[in-house]
Amino acid sequence: MRRTLVLGMLALGLGITGSIPAPAAAFFSVDFNANDGGFTQSTVNPLGASPSGPWTHGSTVGVGGSGGWTAGPEEGQGNPVEHLLTSSVISLADSGAVSLSFDHRYSFEQGWDGGQVLVSLNGGTFAPVSGASFTQNGYSGTIQTNDDWGYTDDMNGLDVFTGEAATFGSSLANLGSFNAGDTLQVRFRGGWDWNGIGSDPSLGWQIDNVALSVNPVPLPAAVWLFGNGVIGLGAMAPRKMAASA
Repeated sequence: MRRTLVLGMLALGLGITGSIPAPAAAFFSVDFNANDGGFTQSTVNPLGASPSGPWTHGSTVGVGGSGGWTAGPEEGQGNPVEHLLTSSVISLADSGAVSLSFDHRYSFEQGWDGGQVLVSLNGGTFAPVSGASFTQNGYSGTIQTNDDWGYTDDMNGLDVFTGEAATFGSSLANLGSFNAGDTLQVRFRGGWDWNGIGSDPSLGWQIDNVALSVNPVPLPAAVWLFGNGVIGLGAMAPRKMAASA
């Protein structure tokens, strides 16, 4: 009877074909309290605007008056302008599905100005994080297409954060699956057209608590549950039978 029980346990263990997911682990996290987190500011200004609100690190512009980054708003600068906030190069130690989270609040002119998130893989071109990739607090609208911003790859027609989110909220997006050794960069792209701002002229776009997490490739359930223990169970059977003989 004991032998039957042991063999049944082995059969149960070997018959499991699912996977046991590992918990998500943050491999990059910055709160901007001590410093700027290695992020850098740049400006896109192909039409010769007169911008006044680039990304600036501040000790009180983040969640609860903590450190963070802020940009804009821009008004009356003559032509559209974009301000870009870009992370340092971030390396992945593990393969798996990567997610991005960040806290932010904003006040953009609804449908005319807005903010977008982009990611670069292995030093390649920055690609937008799609609206469908967000699982929490995604883009809130689209920049209009009736009045052209007037330059290649401008922000007309893009899904963006627009309108107003007066208090900080957390946004979460799935970026896809990547390999160990890959590198990523995250970019926040704020764009303002030639006139008009959001309902809160003091706000613009404020960013805090940026993090990247990975769900490592899961192990097969049978290996995770038993591993070398399967050998141990099999080795116990003869001893138990001998003891009961």
